[in-house]
Amino acid sequence: MTNFISKSLILASLIGLLVLYLSGTSEAQNNQDCCLSYSKVRLPRGVIRGYTEQLSTEVCDINAIIFHTKNGLKVCANPEQRWVKRHLLLLSDKLKKMSL
Repeated sequence: MTNFISKSLILASLIGLLVLYLSGTSEAQNNQDCCLSYSKVRLPRGVIRGYTEQLSTEVCDINAIIFHTKNGLKVCANPEQRWVKRHLLLLSDKLKKMSL
């Protein structure tokens, strides 16, 4: 009986550690979605498929525009740069025309 209890405690401990590890792993994966710095490369308009906005007031540390490229890459850009603002304006105009 004592052997059964000790095996059960070991199994419960292992399951608890596994749950803690998996919850920590998913949190780390969420942090990978954050831009931590800006790309120095200026993207041509033709490679951009869409974008998302990252706000420093939410989970991530910096404000950023995350451009999604046609080949599946995500590029972090500084929303204060003029070329980024132009791309956003053109993308929003394109979306407006598509919705008409």
